[in-house]
Amino acid sequence: MRKWGPPLLLTAVLMIVTAGFFLVVRLTPAAATRQAATNDRLLTLLLVVAAIIFGLVVGFFVYSLIAFRRRPGDLKDAGGSKGNNRIEALWTLIPLVIIFAIGVYSTNVMIANSAPPSGEPELEVKVTGFQWAWTYEYPQFGIISGQLVLPVGRPVLFRLYATDVIHSFFIPEFRVKMDAIPGIENTVRATPTEIGNYQVLCAEVCGTGHAYMVSPVRVVDAATFEEWVKTQPAAPAAAGEVAAEAKTGPEAGQQYAQQYGCIACHSLDGTQLVGPTWKGLYGHTVTFEDGSTAVADEAYLKEAIVNPAARIVKGYANVMPANYGEQLTEQQIADIIEYIKTIR
Repeated sequence: MRKWGPPLLLTAVLMIVTAGFFLVVRLTPAAATRQAATNDRLLTLLLVVAAIIFGLVVGFFVYSLIAFRRRPGDLKDAGGSKGNNRIEALWTLIPLVIIFAIGVYSTNVMIANSAPPSGEPELEVKVTGFQWAWTYEYPQFGIISGQLVLPVGRPVLFRLYATDVIHSFFIPEFRVKMDAIPGIENTVRATPTEIGNYQVLCAEVCGTGHAYMVSPVRVVDAATFEEWVKTQPAAPAAAGEVAAEAKTGPEAGQQYAQQYGCIACHSLDGTQLVGPTWKGLYGHTVTFEDGSTAVADEAYLKEAIVNPAARIVKGYANVMPANYGEQLTEQQIADIIEYIKTIR
């Protein structure tokens, strides 16, 4: 027993210290959805099991390095060893049982988190990822927004899409993470429980602007959400076309800005997103990376749309797609500029 005592003691200490660390120290941001609690319990379980295995492996490993090291002057060959069928059977069967149990528990968590709510109205949000921003469509209200606004306490069904490459929709506080894949619809559910401001991140390397693919999330009370919905412009009548009543001018420009994802990168309220805010932009002096300046008049705004790499605004990266000049007509560009003029 004296041979087993030291390694078992070292193993027990390592297990307790490591598992205790994961039980006491918070490694994730504060939970902000109902689903987060079950995800966190699963994560804690996985970390504790990993800590126990870590202690078991490292404890005996460290003890063996010390106890069975070659002594000075010992030039003899090491003695042979025999296998132990009982130990081999145990270290095969025990991990098999652990993995199976964790698999069953994980599956139950996944099923519970993806199940539609019973008796509660669900808010549907169509999330579209593209290089390098997100847009959010609320089909129940007929609006599209560049920021994600959600009512607290109401279940949300996210329908995820991508237009170019694979992106990953990730809100750390919601414990929501799901790939957005071109040509495939993925869904994920969450019920916000905490009012506050959060961020959508892209967790899939999707190109040179990946690090800038950040979008604001606001969780508000029901009354504030209803007021926000009322202030949002109506979405285009269908993909690829603008509502008939929006012919030309600021109203048409507003719908084009939604349709082509402009508002996903350029805020309308001064919030800093991937690109400069449009609030108060027209007529404002813009400073560029090389130190030069220019007034944001119609000529500059058109250049920024069709040739965004020509002059990069100070503090921002060169990540705006360069093909808007091919996607938009001259009239559409003019309408977007007219819309920017109105944002004060």
